[in-house]
Amino acid sequence: MAVVDIIIARHGQTQANAKRLLQGGLVDCDLNKRGIQQAQQLAERLRDEPFDWIIASKLARATHTAQIVSEYHEGVPLTKDKRLGEVSWGDLDGTSLSECQPIRTKVIDQWRNGNFEAKFPGGESAEECRKRITESFTDILKEVAEKGYKSILMCLHGRIMRVILASLVEKDLTKMELTRHTNCAYYQVQVVVDADVLAREGVDGLAFKYILKDVRDHLNLADSNESVEY
Repeated sequence: MAVVDIIIARHGQTQANAKRLLQGGLVDCDLNKRGIQQAQQLAERLRDEPFDWIIASKLARATHTAQIVSEYHEGVPLTKDKRLGEVSWGDLDGTSLSECQPIRTKVIDQWRNGNFEAKFPGGESAEECRKRITESFTDILKEVAEKGYKSILMCLHGRIMRVILASLVEKDLTKMELTRHTNCAYYQVQVVVDADVLAREGVDGLAFKYILKDVRDHLNLADSNESVEY
């Protein structure tokens, strides 16, 4: 068994974020100027972390954030995993937050009340997201156990962070909305990886715990005070 630390960071700002558009898995924007600055601030904060592995979703905003952080971690492998991409908001992807508010609120309220099969038109349900991140984390932690890794960085997305933390740490998807985040804020969790349990039960059989929550004091004042709705 090995104790593994995982830092899960949200990507830097994109133009879709700046324009307050709903940005899910169907919207693949890169970082804007402010987002690059945020990623650089995140990189400075994490420069002394002993990462063995850096993982990002395949979406450009997460990959670019991970690449900026990786500049301080020469030789550390960077892997892209499609299963860790942002939730698909379906027909609502790319629409303004104010415009899609009524539908979005209705579905998120259903998730909060335990109906994880609810979804946006053409989009994903919370349960579908949970299944793919569970599969991804099981595969990742099997490789971590095989290679003896102790520290991982993941550069991901706001809603998928909520799914991950609610599923793996809280063991309760109704608690998704308790996860606060902003661009390039991060959480740190710790898990004891038991290879036998992982093989038998998958990642759901492991106990995760918080070490740090919603770390954002490395960002400038405007960024750290910004609230993100999705």
